[in-house]
Amino acid sequence: MMKKDILKATHQGELDLNGFKISSAVLEDGTRVLVNRSLANAFGIKGAGAYWQKKKEQKGALLPEYLSAKYLEPFIPDEIKLTISKPIPYINLQGIETDGVPAQLLADLCDIYIKAGEKGAFKNNTEIPENAYQILLAFSKVGIIALVDEVTGYQETRDKDALRQFLEKFMIEDKGRWVKTFPDEFFEAIFKMKGWNWQSAVKGQKPGVVGRYINNYVWSRIAPGVMQELNRLNPKDEKGKRKAKNPQFINVDFGHPKLKEHLNALTLFAKAVGYNWGNWQRMVERALPRFNPDGSAAQEIDFPEE
Repeated sequence: MMKKDILKATHQGELDLNGFKISSAVLEDGTRVLVNRSLANAFGIKGAGAYWQKKKEQKGALLPEYLSAKYLEPFIPDEIKLTISKPIPYINLQGIETDGVPAQLLADLCDIYIKAGEKGAFKNNTEIPENAYQILLAFSKVGIIALVDEVTGYQETRDKDALRQFLEKFMIEDKGRWVKTFPDEFFEAIFKMKGWNWQSAVKGQKPGVVGRYINNYVWSRIAPGVMQELNRLNPKDEKGKRKAKNPQFINVDFGHPKLKEHLNALTLFAKAVGYNWGNWQRMVERALPRFNPDGSAAQEIDFPEE
């Protein structure tokens, strides 16, 4: 018997990420989800019999099959464990109850496999972290939310003022308290690519040009209109100083997770190109183009290969 409190899918479709197929859906409250079983297939991981027996018996909160291996535990952040161990049940368009996970977690899942692969966790199956890397590259160009909306057909039904609604959720009019949002790993990647001394940054000394890098590669590329809104909410004074730090105008519940996803992608790109600054710029320009004030993507800059 169908549960009354289970959401129904209004749109659904299949993502094709460089040949890796992942089923997705948009639920009636606007939540975008990825189907758990299709994620396992895409990454190339199959659950063991003990896993399915435990799932059948429902022994407490259980991570999905593709994260259930003990050797993955050190690489799964606590907040990801908490979220993904509580799948989102919904009724798909065929009337079948299905388990999904928030679509925004895809970048985090890829990161788990890539980091585990770097530490030699997949000695007998190196294809798994490579699959994760290929999936990450495929969806980072337009963002996982945009991909889900496209394949499900949901983008055709979005309100015309979707950008305004997004910015209202992503940002806050009055500055909030300072919360660290940029991980050290992001800055360390920049220092490695530029050949700078990371120990000086640990002591709080960062070159002024880092601020321009953040404006260019983060605020101008994370979503249309964000850089313009930050300039409105947190303008520079006559001395070129801002009254607060830009992250203080980003909504903690909605904006911070998207910011984390964006910074994670930039950091993974740096690893992928061997910390080569020129090739990193080329990858970012292709995958995360800068947005013009009107919301359109800026023209791609052709950086030479190195």
